[in-house]
Amino acid sequence: MLDEVFPVPTRALIRQGGRACFYRLVNTSPILFQVQSGTKIIMADDRPLRLEAGAYGLLPDYQPLTMENIPKAPRNYQTVALPVPRQLFEDAYARMGPIAVPSRPLPASTSSFPEEAAVLFDYCCQPGNLARLPGAIARARLMELVTWFALCGAVLGEGQSPRLEDRLRQMIESDPAFDWTLAHAARSFNMSEATLRRRLAAENTGFSEILSDTRMNRALGLIHATTLPMAQVALEVGYDSPSQFSARFKERFGVSPRHVRSGSEHFERIGAEVEHSGADALTR
Repeated sequence: MLDEVFPVPTRALIRQGGRACFYRLVNTSPILFQVQSGTKIIMADDRPLRLEAGAYGLLPDYQPLTMENIPKAPRNYQTVALPVPRQLFEDAYARMGPIAVPSRPLPASTSSFPEEAAVLFDYCCQPGNLARLPGAIARARLMELVTWFALCGAVLGEGQSPRLEDRLRQMIESDPAFDWTLAHAARSFNMSEATLRRRLAAENTGFSEILSDTRMNRALGLIHATTLPMAQVALEVGYDSPSQFSARFKERFGVSPRHVRSGSEHFERIGAEVEHSGADALTR
């Protein structure tokens, strides 16, 4: 283990069979990634970022993003993603000296990536490599990797003050199958249900909305990165009924869970946010 504050990161191999566009995806940790096959388009602040196979990039934490993954026949879309604790980014930047850190966390791609950096990324992504190292060495390897990304133009923006919504997402993400209620959350935050409801409303959201969205984000991750049967994915995120889970997933993302994995149905757009994002112009 790195230590109790920095658990060993575990890479995810994300595969997608059908083209699909997902909006308002929120990561609770910054993610370093490489597109291995297909194309990835990320929208933030109405600015598209397109990455082709072989490109490396950085996804920020707690920023709603629209992401379109496009397979290129005959292969599926595939990306390897490595979550890295935000504190390691800040520690690495502090040791680099003067560095321009964006005022907001936004997605970024590297302008180039030397072979030494690519080898280090592959090493950190191989299961068990970091876990076998002393904690101080594992942290140093990850900070070196973060430094390579920064030198190549992918710098994580400054962290924002955590919103109550972000803290609630973290809590639910720790056990998405748990029968979470407003009362559970209020007790965890040492406040009344009325206060929690009022403070979430001030952030233009609500408990049920965050609960459902966090579960669907987790379900998408399981479908992308595992071969679990859909019924098991449903159970992992708190749904006893696979059909109810599938309906909720399609309501949230505009495509069925099976389309994400196999690409067996016609691609559907999923709402005005995507239609007006400009992503279509990039993919023609």
